[in-house]
Amino acid sequence: MGLFDRLLGRSVAHLAMKSADGETGPVVSGVEGAGAVAGNEWPDDVDFYGWANGVYCREYAVRVVSDFIIRNIASLPFKVYRRTAGGDPAEVSDGPLADMMRRPSTLPGMTRYRFLSAILRDMLMEDRWLAVLTLKSDRWTLRRIPADCYRLTGNRFGEITGVDISGDGTTTSVHYDLPDPRVMLDVGFVDGLRFGDSVTGVLRPLLAEARAMASYRRKLASHGVQAPAYVFRPKEMPWESQEDYDDFVQGLRNYVSGGGSEGGWPVLKDGMEFRSLDNVFKPVDMNDLEARDRINIAVCNAFQVSPENVGFRSGTNSNIAAFAEKLWNVELMPYIVALEEALNLSLPDAVGQPDCYVKANIDAKLRGTTSEQYQALSTATGRPFMTTNQARRILDMPGVEGGDELITPLNVATGGQPSPQDGGRTQNAQQNNPVNGEDQTL
Repeated sequence: MGLFDRLLGRSVAHLAMKSADGETGPVVSGVEGAGAVAGNEWPDDVDFYGWANGVYCREYAVRVVSDFIIRNIASLPFKVYRRTAGGDPAEVSDGPLADMMRRPSTLPGMTRYRFLSAILRDMLMEDRWLAVLTLKSDRWTLRRIPADCYRLTGNRFGEITGVDISGDGTTTSVHYDLPDPRVMLDVGFVDGLRFGDSVTGVLRPLLAEARAMASYRRKLASHGVQAPAYVFRPKEMPWESQEDYDDFVQGLRNYVSGGGSEGGWPVLKDGMEFRSLDNVFKPVDMNDLEARDRINIAVCNAFQVSPENVGFRSGTNSNIAAFAEKLWNVELMPYIVALEEALNLSLPDAVGQPDCYVKANIDAKLRGTTSEQYQALSTATGRPFMTTNQARRILDMPGVEGGDELITPLNVATGGQPSPQDGGRTQNAQQNNPVNGEDQTL
């Protein structure tokens, strides 16, 4: 078993988290201040909270927003194209690059979607990702390297000069001098010897505030007054004995959590009254639910995604379509371009297809409904785009004789109308011709 097989075969829980004090060398490309976790012990909140992936696993808003971005981009078809002699792009369906983009990894369960999801998660949570190109059984594959399993080295000008991939105790580390065509690398923030700075770092104070509010709310709900009321007993009604008082108190305890009669109502003795308290502080008085919504919106803004698209803020029928269009044209486009350019920087050359490139098919997400697609295609072509038998197959109907020919109405070919849906209205209006026997002259 090779080094990369050992690295990728281990779960995150088995990877020891390196402490900042234990790092040596010119560059430490990790999160400072995180404690080390030995063996198979799952890190607690304190240890896990210092890592970007810990924020992903433990923070609701970060998980929802990042998963929204990851799912949308990873589900895009990533196709391979080649520039023809005339400069037009031609899709390439065969070859090592196309085969690799259909299945980047041969690991069990590692589909194209899951592989891209892991890369995108590293991009969002760590502000950097690394994959190594390998040749296995005459097939090119990509190996994603977890962020805590490699170190970037460079100079103080912010130029990355190498990468060290750590061993697992039985194998030695591997060093690559960069640039290397086998190494696919993308780093966001670069400043001197610091490579990568996740947005989760600046979100931690805000998320810590949300965690403190949630903890306080839980304590109020658990230890606060469950019912804003009290039992009134007139002073003219003294307790008969201490045992009488203890029996009454024990009876009330039967109606709290774990008492056996929760949800019911105690029977009060004659003269007792159940009086409400209007000035009791209740968990709802914290107004932390509104604050939670504001924190969710702030996380969306940090990742440059509209809260309406994620679902953290309600949209209207008039602007929801505009937000959906903005999602692909403005919000997700930088992430897609960063991924495309990182792959195209050296991947085509490394597999022997320097004239090819990888591109995400964003049009697959912008096609709209079926009726909108058909109308747009028919209008764009100026004629029917589907044969009779093609339409019948959609309805699970058998083909008919002559149904494989594309029929173009004569008025479309010679009548000068702008689209098949026009029906001659434009030409008749221009020539002031009667429609259906009616004179259009006013």
